[in-house]
Amino acid sequence: MAGFSSKRRKIRQPDSEFPLLKCHKTQNDLEDWIGIGKLPDEILVSILSLLPMKQAIRTSVLARRWRYLWTSITHLEFDDLSVNYLLFSQPRSPSPTPFDMCAPLEPTYPPFLVKRRRFVDWVNQVLNLHKGSHVEEFSLEFSVYGHYFKSDIDSWINFAFQKRVKRLHLIFTCTWASTQRSYTLTPPMLRNYRLDSLVQLHLCYVEVTGEVLECFLSACPLLEFLSVSDSHVMNFKISGPSLKLKQLEITYCTLTSLDIYAVNLMSFKYVGNHECISWKHTPPLVNAHFGGPYASYIIKSFFQFQSYLSQLETLVLDLGFQKLTCFPKLPKLRNLKQLELQLNYRVFCLLLCTSLLRASPSLNRFKIKLCQA
Repeated sequence: MAGFSSKRRKIRQPDSEFPLLKCHKTQNDLEDWIGIGKLPDEILVSILSLLPMKQAIRTSVLARRWRYLWTSITHLEFDDLSVNYLLFSQPRSPSPTPFDMCAPLEPTYPPFLVKRRRFVDWVNQVLNLHKGSHVEEFSLEFSVYGHYFKSDIDSWINFAFQKRVKRLHLIFTCTWASTQRSYTLTPPMLRNYRLDSLVQLHLCYVEVTGEVLECFLSACPLLEFLSVSDSHVMNFKISGPSLKLKQLEITYCTLTSLDIYAVNLMSFKYVGNHECISWKHTPPLVNAHFGGPYASYIIKSFFQFQSYLSQLETLVLDLGFQKLTCFPKLPKLRNLKQLELQLNYRVFCLLLCTSLLRASPSLNRFKIKLCQA
């Protein structure tokens, strides 16, 4: 065509102080080049233990050396919601990992249990492959349905005890269709293992008795944190001069009596009825969270508990729908620095706020949380 030169113009390469070089390094050479390959396995396992578990397992496809490193991680976290998303929503990788190795299920389970069965099989496989001598943290979040998979859950907890777990979190939820309560923890399971390494214990929707909880306290001399939520435990006694318990949380349980003899207790959270708690040989608390009927009871009877609450630095009062009709004078909370009120907007009362503010001369943070439901 006229007006255009038939010669192709020579394209000039841009000048650069840092020209790109072709990389002929293998994968193992690349590890050495970036420095990771020089680290010992123990350090790599420590790094992997800091990652979310699903990401730690995914590293098995990076190189031959990494294939089984994750089997020694010390933090094991299983969440059926996030793992089911990976199992059913993600395309399978060309290099299979334990996420991809679950065999297709036979149609022997009801449709609503198929995903749970797949999750259970995956957890069983991960625990069978684990080679570590101990476990720092074992966390399980699982939607149970009646007595399905009870033997599997038993084996998971036994695994944690055998590995001398330090932090154990069992968080179960019941499906709306289930008429049976959640998983039950029994004393025989505890008597077969040494539990002297346990430092933290969190039980949610786990059926326990006062006997089971007292077994934990007597068998776990290092236990510092205990949380029990949504359980039908009736009577519970916390006692022992050698207890190291510093944080205690009892929420939404059916307690009729709670006796506290904890000389090292610093933080206490309780949501429930006000008739059941007996304070004995308990030092002044540093942090407290009260909810339900007990929150309004504390406000009305503050002077009665002054010896336990006078040194508070953080206080949370979750009143919900509890409406106060009288506002007694509160003792001075001279160390209180953070105060939070949680209540329904229909029962919000300015007098309660002013009464608490006057009693807190050192307060530097005041938070009001209004809810509609």
